[in-house]
Amino acid sequence: LVTVPLFWGVYFPVYDETNHKVRTAYPDLHPAVVHCSSAVFTGALADIICNPLFVIRTRVQTQALHQLAEHKQLKQSSMLQTAKELHSAHGISVFWRGMSANLMGLSHVAVQFPTYEFLKKQARERRDDGQPETALELLVASGLAKICASLLTYPHEVLRSRMMDSRAATAPTLTGTISHIWKEEGFSGYYRGLPVTLIRVIPNCCITFISYEFLARWTKENGQSGNETKKG
Repeated sequence: LVTVPLFWGVYFPVYDETNHKVRTAYPDLHPAVVHCSSAVFTGALADIICNPLFVIRTRVQTQALHQLAEHKQLKQSSMLQTAKELHSAHGISVFWRGMSANLMGLSHVAVQFPTYEFLKKQARERRDDGQPETALELLVASGLAKICASLLTYPHEVLRSRMMDSRAATAPTLTGTISHIWKEEGFSGYYRGLPVTLIRVIPNCCITFISYEFLARWTKENGQSGNETKKG
């Protein structure tokens, strides 16, 4: 509830502004390159800001599993308690564990956003009335884009989660985590939890993107109406 609004609150406005600036500065660039570069830059910025919350969320989710494995009494810590425990045990750097896997995962938005923009453009071009995309068209575009990106780049999510959940005194490395999964679980280990992830992220993505598109239209229309009223 804290992470999602913060992440998308950073992502969408920065992505739109970066898109506009890149398109203005380099008008000859292919649209896919513009969308891809904007998505990667914005994704890196949002990940750096939100990574501490990703770490805390992962630790809260897996806390009971570790307590059971260590034969401890089950005790649920709050978000703030978990943050304090992590800081006292590992210092401030623990909140950026898994950051290397997160940056590797920028390939996700590099696939998702150009695909989404392409599908939106196709939907717009098929319409003869000049109206913007319908909710159904946005649903299909956002859902398909998320499925493509998730299937192609899912391993980074497993790597990130393993690194964030590590209770080792020293921070696990990206290459070490990759090697460990390969030795212990084989190739399929990089796709652990994929069905659950798809069930979670596809509706989440569709709702987020449709809400953003319609809210952006509403604010734009109301802003224009307000300006016309002032001029009148």
